[in-house]
Amino acid sequence: MTLSVEDQLSSIEKQYKTAYKMLSSIRTAASISTVKYYRNPDYISETIKAALTFQRSIDLLFEDIKKLSDEKTKYYIERLSNNVSKIRLMLTTSKISKTICDSIDLGEYADAFDNFQIIRSWMYQILEDVRLIYALRIYPIEEKIALKSTLTDYGFMEVTSCLEEAEEHLAEKHFKDCITRCRESLEKTSSSILAAEKKKPSGYFATDIGTLSGLGIIDKEVKKLTEATYSYLSEIGAHGRGGKLTLGDAHFAMKETYMRIDILLKKYAAYLSRKK
Repeated sequence: MTLSVEDQLSSIEKQYKTAYKMLSSIRTAASISTVKYYRNPDYISETIKAALTFQRSIDLLFEDIKKLSDEKTKYYIERLSNNVSKIRLMLTTSKISKTICDSIDLGEYADAFDNFQIIRSWMYQILEDVRLIYALRIYPIEEKIALKSTLTDYGFMEVTSCLEEAEEHLAEKHFKDCITRCRESLEKTSSSILAAEKKKPSGYFATDIGTLSGLGIIDKEVKKLTEATYSYLSEIGAHGRGGKLTLGDAHFAMKETYMRIDILLKKYAAYLSRKK
């Protein structure tokens, strides 16, 4: 299942806290001259692994985010890159000083802990910059206008209404209602295309999207990705986390919904061209 941006950021924060607690335990144990942690090679190895898991997640996040670079996000992505590099240097790759992982391995637990604390502020800067970048790139206004114009041309006014309601709910921070309307937008897009082709919609998204595939309007890959988005929207919205939903969840839902509807309409346009 596709993870929302907010889920990814939450996971990274948890990974940092896990490694932080393990380093704190080692430092405390060493300072009072006990042997429970700092002479236990398995615990030392697990602590290093926890730190590396955190760094790997930061690196993977950055690889995804840098693809969103444009004139609006360039400055923030450069700032993000700088903070990611600083974390990498502190943890594992410095050639001029000992890294945090080196210090853990050498038993210099106080130094490792102190340096890992420094990383915390950079991590939170990264998380907030990622939220900002996704907010800026939720879906370009020009593309929104073009998409709604295409929906109007096809007569799919119910889809347009759902999207506009989703945007209103997002602005009012009614995140569950926003995501519910996103889900309904996908449902109405598939049923509207079927109705335009004189096929009676079933009322079930999985069946309707399967019919679009069977007719050759969309291919199997588009069917699979659209189903994944619908499943995600259903899980976190209509049948999901309710009050725990965040602005990041709603942003991700809107972006995915616009993108999937855009692809469905382009596939439908190509289908109509082939029919001619």
